[in-house]
Amino acid sequence: MTREIAVDPKSLTRLKSLGWMREEQARRLAANSTGLKVRREDAIFMEGEASSRVYILLSGVAKLCYVNRDQRVLVGFVGPGEIFGLSSLLGQSTRPFRCEAYSDCTVAVVKPDIFVDTVLGVPLERLSLVLDVTVGRWWGMVVRYANFVGLGLRERLAGALLELAEKFGVRDSRGTLLTLKLTHAELAELVGASRQRTTEQLNDFEREGVITREGRRLIIVPEKLWQLAQTPHRN
Repeated sequence: MTREIAVDPKSLTRLKSLGWMREEQARRLAANSTGLKVRREDAIFMEGEASSRVYILLSGVAKLCYVNRDQRVLVGFVGPGEIFGLSSLLGQSTRPFRCEAYSDCTVAVVKPDIFVDTVLGVPLERLSLVLDVTVGRWWGMVVRYANFVGLGLRERLAGALLELAEKFGVRDSRGTLLTLKLTHAELAELVGASRQRTTEQLNDFEREGVITREGRRLIIVPEKLWQLAQTPHRN
């Protein structure tokens, strides 16, 4: 059961992460935050929810999980003073992780634009642009590797090719051309498999019509690859 409470400015300045704030900053942040008392094992937020809030853990311990089909991957624990739910600062529309109370927790919840303006004194749009080209890529890696746990090579390789197409792809009449020339060994390292098994899977993809080879370049059909990435198929 979750219930709302008022946020005391002193509960914010007592945290190591926010103890440097001026008194007026703490008052403004507290006034614009919603406090939540969350009981152990209850959800603080769910995967797939809109990334529209920043969370500050005032007390207790929370845990972040990636729910991968029928498997839960424990990504890590959140301690008092930590600020989480940061996908809302990266311009992402939905949350990739689920957050649950590992013990009884008290959480302050605030809109991202108010949090950034109050704490940093800059517009959210400007910060999001900077984060996107700095920590955004590392965030993407965390999500990708969490998603890889428990998947077969077929799904891992499909997901990796889709990510490469988004970053290094140009539209082509046959699909999306990867401008990055990768060897089979490099693709194998990316998905954590042997070069031989990766080559065999690429051959399967080519026979199924989801990729075409042009020398060392690959042309993928994103729609078909997306279906493969979402369909469980154990190797």
